[in-house]
Amino acid sequence: MGTSRSIGEKLLSMKKQLEEQKAQRSELQGELKSLTKQMEQEFGVKTPEEADAKIKEMETEIQGMEESLQQQVDEIEILMEGGSD
Repeated sequence: MGTSRSIGEKLLSMKKQLEEQKAQRSELQGELKSLTKQMEQEFGVKTPEEADAKIKEMETEIQGMEESLQQQVDEIEILMEGGSD
């Protein structure tokens, strides 16, 4: 009879684990839905693929801004060097 009791306990343990996993899955699905909604509201994208494309677009834009800023800094340095002669 000891084995049927341990099988019963094992089944109860497995049932508990399954319920915990279901609860965790529901929580993660809710979080994913919330993040997807936030992503759409803030960046106008609905899928991870669209988000990836948006990130690449923003990185290119940032790189252009950095280059422009560096050119402006270089021009200011040249002007300051020329004014100190």
